[in-house]
Amino acid sequence: MYRVFFSFVCVGFLSVCGQNVKSPCPQYFEYKSDGTGLHGVINLQPFDFVPSLLVRANFTIAARLPSTFPGSVQPIGSEITLLQDFNRGVPLQYRVNFPVISPLPKLTALTVNDNVLCYATGDTPGGAAYVTTISLQHMLFFKSGTNGLYAMINPPTQTPPPEIQYVQSPPLQTINNNVNNQSPLRPNEEEDPTRTTERYHGTTRKPTGLTTKRTWPIKQSDKGQNSQQPGGSLNALECGISGDGARDYVPLVYNGLSYDRGEWPWLVALYKRKFSSLSYICAGTLISEKHVVTAAHCMQRKSSYTSIKNIVVKAGVYNLEDWSDDITVTRTLTGASIHNAYNASTLANDLLVLTLDKDIPLSNFIKPACLWSGSPDLNRIVGKSGVVAGWGANEMGPGGKGEPRMVQMPIVSTATCRASKPEFHKLTSTKTLCAGDHSGSGPCLGDSGGGLYILDNGRWRLRGVVSLSLWTENGESTCNLDDYVVFTDTAQYLPWINNVMSNSVL
Repeated sequence: MYRVFFSFVCVGFLSVCGQNVKSPCPQYFEYKSDGTGLHGVINLQPFDFVPSLLVRANFTIAARLPSTFPGSVQPIGSEITLLQDFNRGVPLQYRVNFPVISPLPKLTALTVNDNVLCYATGDTPGGAAYVTTISLQHMLFFKSGTNGLYAMINPPTQTPPPEIQYVQSPPLQTINNNVNNQSPLRPNEEEDPTRTTERYHGTTRKPTGLTTKRTWPIKQSDKGQNSQQPGGSLNALECGISGDGARDYVPLVYNGLSYDRGEWPWLVALYKRKFSSLSYICAGTLISEKHVVTAAHCMQRKSSYTSIKNIVVKAGVYNLEDWSDDITVTRTLTGASIHNAYNASTLANDLLVLTLDKDIPLSNFIKPACLWSGSPDLNRIVGKSGVVAGWGANEMGPGGKGEPRMVQMPIVSTATCRASKPEFHKLTSTKTLCAGDHSGSGPCLGDSGGGLYILDNGRWRLRGVVSLSLWTENGESTCNLDDYVVFTDTAQYLPWINNVMSNSVL
């Protein structure tokens, strides 16, 4: 057990451009103005040892933001020694950079390690045309088993190209109220991509977010029709077996429940490393002790490329905010194979195979999914349902954090997908598949690169990789789940996948 105390700083109010702004909790948070401009300061004073420090600050702004910068929160000082110093009794301060100073953002919540330290009423829709809510966070933590220190923040965002909106990590800014009924501002992306399912502009209805119960596919007996997984000593009989087996229903990503740990043991999380920071970017699927399949756009965009030395893979991970987890296995990469026909503009052939630096020990919580077996003909699975799992956004908040969710999605023909919206004509091909049921449930922000799994002969097999979806009708950065989601059909790439796996172990 540990306790965290905050230094008491008495601040009455700050007058800026005629605004009288008062901190709701001056002992924890204050507004300051100096040569660098107006900003916020969070003051912390430790009492006992803490293995990690997660600070979140929520604000409301009675306006629509003039730019795509959502603000940031950063510790003051060198991140290399901050947590060590904090645990030695050295006070810690965070600087909060605001996206605007007129009107000045109002603090509505401040939490430390999920303990609410301050809560206040923010701006309300009454007198403002827009009320924008921003949520900023920063995390310091020790790397398990070492003296190293990592820092994880909500990374900055960068302006997406006109054709695509990237959705790698959760958006940092949301519009809570839009009285003028205009399109809210979308978060942008800077050098570090921060958001996870690719999105194209399209006309669609707003997701309804319905909760439904669905019947799982009937688990058939295993007839031994399991293809050998190349690239390791893995026995083919070990793949595709869930830790908890089938359920009577599938909780949805939206308005659903988290599943039990070990139920989808092949689900992995991908992080991007920059200096001392780790930022969640995508999900992926473990297909052997040493290989992961994910989306190519998780590594390469139209204008950016992430080096393999900056990608970290976590297998067996469940709660992304539990950094003390002793089940999770962390690996770096020795190779990354993007399909040679991948097009970063159209997302054609959106497929990537990662080779880990060391084999991952298998357990009840870490197992590979089986690759597809049998005919790759899409017509043979039309009407069947697959499952997508991941850390995408849900009704509890943005994606890229917390526990994963899962959703069942029926597969439709390419002809049906194209007939639903003209945009799908250019987004689909003989190497993609569409899934969804227009119910408002499905993969969301933070789910890109995750797999579509189908139960076949008693084994869960990887059939698709989450690639892209359409924009909502008004262009909001919300999940458009009233239209189909496009997956890369991995069954069409089996020779290439097997070749990459075989060559990587030579």
